[in-house]
Amino acid sequence: MHPVAPFPPQLFCSPTMRCVEVSGRLVVLDLSAGVYDVVDEVGTAMWGLLTQPPAARDLPRLAADFGASPSLVEADFSDFATAQLTAGRLVAEHQAMSAQPAPKAVRRRPSLLRALRERASATRDLQRDFATAYQDRVDAMADTREPRVDPHRLVKRFRSAESLYQSQEAPLDCLPRSLALLRYLRIAGWPARHVIGVALYPFEAHAWVELDGDPVNESAAYLRRFTVIQQA
Repeated sequence: MHPVAPFPPQLFCSPTMRCVEVSGRLVVLDLSAGVYDVVDEVGTAMWGLLTQPPAARDLPRLAADFGASPSLVEADFSDFATAQLTAGRLVAEHQAMSAQPAPKAVRRRPSLLRALRERASATRDLQRDFATAYQDRVDAMADTREPRVDPHRLVKRFRSAESLYQSQEAPLDCLPRSLALLRYLRIAGWPARHVIGVALYPFEAHAWVELDGDPVNESAAYLRRFTVIQQA
């Protein structure tokens, strides 16, 4: 007679999900839809236990921490696991992200018109299909060999293009703006990085671009309030 596998088994975060704990709360970002969720304290504790091997879980300690009966905690724990599996947030098998390098993008002339096109298309494409629009931009990377236009000139040019683009969501349009700047720099040969951070009380998400580890066109002091949840 084969032993019955424990339920729930050790679970793993889905490849389309990103999560980080901020001030005792788990923040989850679904990269397939661009949707955030803040999990309460009990759910945050259960999520942490679910990602451990069953033998390492201390459910009695969890019950004591929240002043609940062990039997109730066990039932809620099982229900929570089922809900996360059904929603696709957690999966039963570890699924590593593909390590294959993205194909090289064509080096483009970083003109003012190109910057304006990138800015307009980022908003339009994110509204149509978030996952595809996001992935297309974080995958774009052209040849980084010299000669390249100075990045300070490129950022100045991009800012000029932004002044010509009327955004209905401004100033709450950091995601399309940062993704547009990311691809504008990358197709000019600069290996910029896209970063998304979150903060609580109140909840806020912000996206920005970094080059050589430094934020581009952003205040470093302002960014310190955010905890990074995704970077590409």
